Amino acid sequence: MLRGLEINLKLPDLWQQQAVRALKDGRDVVVDAPTGAGKTWVFELFFQEGGFGGGSGKQAVFTVPTRALANDKWREWTKEGWDVGIATGDIAVNLEAPVVVATLETQREKVLGEIGPSLMVVDEYQMIADENRGLNYELVISQLPSASQLLLLSGSVGNPEEIVKWLERIGREVELVTIDERPVPLDEEALDMLPPSPRQVSGFWPSSAARVVLADLSPLLVFVPHRAGAEKVARKIAAAFPEDDPIELPAAEESVAGKDLVRLLKRRIAFHHSGLGYSTRAGIIEPLAKRGQLRVIVATMGLAAGINFSVRTVLVAETTYQDGPYLKQLRSDELLQMFGRAGRRGLDDSGHVLVTNKSPRLMDAAPRKLRRVNEIDWPTLLRVMGRAVDDGRDPFRAAREVCEKLFSVQKVHLGFEIRQEATLPMAEKETGFRLGPRKREVLNSGGEWEPELNLKVEARKLLECRIHREGAERALRALRDRDFVRSLGKGSLCKIRRERGFDYGLEWKLGRKTRDGKIKLLGWFKKGIQWESGPLSPSDFESAIIPRVSSLAAGGQVAGIVERKDLVAAQIDFGECIAEATVDGRGVPMIEMATRELEIEVETSYRVAAGDPVDAHPNSAAFAWRSLGLVQADGAPTLRGRVFSFFQAGEGLMIAAALEDVNYPAEDLAWHIANLRAGFRFGEEGDGESVRLAVVARATYGVVDYTGYLELGLCPGYGDGAAEIVASHLLEKRNLAELAGENASKGDIERIIVEWLSMLRHIHHAPDLDWDRWLEFKRAARDLVDRFQPLRSVPKIPELPQTILNHQFRQRLARRDFGRAN
Repeated sequence: MLRGLEINLKLPDLWQQQAVRALKDGRDVVVDAPTGAGKTWVFELFFQEGGFGGGSGKQAVFTVPTRALANDKWREWTKEGWDVGIATGDIAVNLEAPVVVATLETQREKVLGEIGPSLMVVDEYQMIADENRGLNYELVISQLPSASQLLLLSGSVGNPEEIVKWLERIGREVELVTIDERPVPLDEEALDMLPPSPRQVSGFWPSSAARVVLADLSPLLVFVPHRAGAEKVARKIAAAFPEDDPIELPAAEESVAGKDLVRLLKRRIAFHHSGLGYSTRAGIIEPLAKRGQLRVIVATMGLAAGINFSVRTVLVAETTYQDGPYLKQLRSDELLQMFGRAGRRGLDDSGHVLVTNKSPRLMDAAPRKLRRVNEIDWPTLLRVMGRAVDDGRDPFRAAREVCEKLFSVQKVHLGFEIRQEATLPMAEKETGFRLGPRKREVLNSGGEWEPELNLKVEARKLLECRIHREGAERALRALRDRDFVRSLGKGSLCKIRRERGFDYGLEWKLGRKTRDGKIKLLGWFKKGIQWESGPLSPSDFESAIIPRVSSLAAGGQVAGIVERKDLVAAQIDFGECIAEATVDGRGVPMIEMATRELEIEVETSYRVAAGDPVDAHPNSAAFAWRSLGLVQADGAPTLRGRVFSFFQAGEGLMIAAALEDVNYPAEDLAWHIANLRAGFRFGEEGDGESVRLAVVARATYGVVDYTGYLELGLCPGYGDGAAEIVASHLLEKRNLAELAGENASKGDIERIIVEWLSMLRHIHHAPDLDWDRWLEFKRAARDLVDRFQPLRSVPKIPELPQTILNHQFRQRLARRDFGRAN
């Protein structure tokens, strides 16, 4: 039954009516209601009754935590006939529609520009406390124009009244609507108390699933820590279940699902994790789960808040799970989200939480008391400070005003409020382990030190190259350096005459003259050219042997033949040999350049309105901004700081550093930024060209840590090698399954491509700067977006036939069913 029909046939609960009335009266509303209670219905009721659409000029933006949920909600409302758009970074469709479903971060630019919709809905607003994305949520909520109404929805917040006080403190009129009871109550079921499993079923997971089905408590949702574990558990369970009423997918959907999953679906079992392709998850598994067509689903814990289907029974296998490279302990509110999937409204009298000796219990689940992330949003503050400078206002005051609106009972110190007499000694800025910002320099051909960062490596002839030796004022021709020429091979030095002067070469003894005038090759040379014949005449030696000398000389040429008593030797000229050389700032190719590393001296003081210098506190944001070269002494952001402010994390720092390297092609950088959000599943140290991005960043900032922005000099989530995989797929048309490796699956690569296109689109639409390199980079980003993603439609997913989704089958099995041959 469509939700639109439900609205017409079913009366809302009293708390839902209360929330809608408050919205109609122009107040903001904070809804605190359990999962499955119908929080989203509050918005749907208000939207349909609030005069949106029909040229009203009103717009509602409904924000959700993930792209998958945005796509899901967009499809649901579109099928119901709504005029609805979607904005998820990588997708932007119908943005002028009366309602737009969006990931919250897509609204940041509008909010910073003091533009807001008539109604901003923040679903799952407990994300304020998320260590990675909480700053973005706090920003959008705190900076939203007062003319925009707010509707905050969550079922796992322990202190919603503090959220209300915060909103009231920043000038909003707010009503809190709470409901404590779930519409479908939860019961705890001990696994040991369920009917015993059939004798023919062995193993913990098959036996547990069988007991749930025998007790008529399916569909069962099992949460496990790892992807591999989810697939393994699902296979074990499926092996014990019969194909009594198999799901027969159409051929196209079978191809999308893959043979492994198809075999499981025939037994109405499935696994669900982020490593699967989006089409598989959203087009096959989730629709089947939502329509009750599966008996058992095994999912990873990381998707607990991202899946939008309900079951009858939930089992959480463990209390720890893998989150990227880290093993994390389940929080009480995360358990609440997981347990909240149990119990289908309108179908079940109660939901069931299955417990074992090791699994968490209902008493372990509880709402989370929100506290703001113990950080401040650097990019946003720099953006605000930059706008203040452009408008002729005080950037320090502008930053403080933003901080005063944050969700915190304590004053947020930026670091430049310190009075001069209270400053700490500047010696405290030392890092201790020489991991602070450093720079590498090389000695060029003129005897001057220059930055290593801006040099090119080219293939050049040795005749052109120079080399610098300690004690020399200037570089010498490489082939005039005795030690260098000796390093090219065995033999003694000789002089190779040039039009002007000479170079050194090597003299190789090739043979010895016999009494009859023939030449007998020496053993080393004979072996090197694989010559097996005896002595040669001088003419045969010249025609047959001399041409073979260069094959041993790495491209060197025979400049002449000399005789030393009875020995015959060749003089080798290495002038035409090709070598990798570093071209210095003077345009001279250099071999073996001298290098040095210096600590970058940073100025961390500021000048306030009175003009007196004020040192920033060593542990403050203000100190970090000056150390990283993001702001000037008067608070005006530098070009590096302006670029950084256009992004939401440390990726802006790495992009700015790369743009400062004038020899880093903008087109290459536009591909290489695919590494920025690749994550731990991609190589830590790649060997492709995109590793240059990491090298440039560390050369600019040092191997430093700034929480949330840099980890060992790289932005959090950086992963080498993703750019090469993306290019292989898009340019070489290589299959994703072929590119998938031990750690990165097809779904991971799909995610990287989506993230990459999202960043490119963000860069293309970012503000302009008076900097040619930034404008060049924006054009490169636009060209790639136009080439690979027109961004005019939501990703297509399979549409399962209604005959499959509406099929009536027997959820409960009898003991004899498990005895059937599979």
